[in-house]
Amino acid sequence: MRRITFLMLLNVCFISNKGLTQTYIPVEKSSSVKFYINNFGISTEGSFAGIKGDIDFNPSKLRDASFDMSVDAETVFTRNKTRDTHLKSRDYFYVEKYPTIYLISKSISKAPLKNQYWFEGELMIKDLSRQIKFLFTAEPDKTGFLFKADFSINRRDYFVGNNSLVLSNNVAIQLSINTIKKTY
Repeated sequence: MRRITFLMLLNVCFISNKGLTQTYIPVEKSSSVKFYINNFGISTEGSFAGIKGDIDFNPSKLRDASFDMSVDAETVFTRNKTRDTHLKSRDYFYVEKYPTIYLISKSISKAPLKNQYWFEGELMIKDLSRQIKFLFTAEPDKTGFLFKADFSINRRDYFVGNNSLVLSNNVAIQLSINTIKKTY
């Protein structure tokens, strides 16, 4: 009797865990966080490093999905040392006071196309949090998922660059986050 009860309990646990959300972490070397902005009418590209966080994701259990990601603002890189120093200053990212940029989901839902989803949540820059919604793809691979997204923000919503007349307000963001399963 004990053996049958144990086997039934084991079977229930196996069946209920089969659809659980898995936690993934970013692989820094194969992930990228890029931005594009027009400066004096010329497209300028930059990036951030130091990506960290947890992504709970299972395409068949989206109600349990969540993204809690961050990058180090200090790592802003545009291939121009003078510009990078200025971007780290109080006029832009003020990294001395606000060292981290956060992207946190409130909900993840299915979009019409295969492997495409809606992200709804908050982007926090300089402790200013704004609602954001964008499409992303989640391509499964051997070790986790490759998450990709392209979206735009208004830099002035976060008081980045203040009232610069030569800098576009529109900033295009491109995410490519390669992940592996988190081990405990």
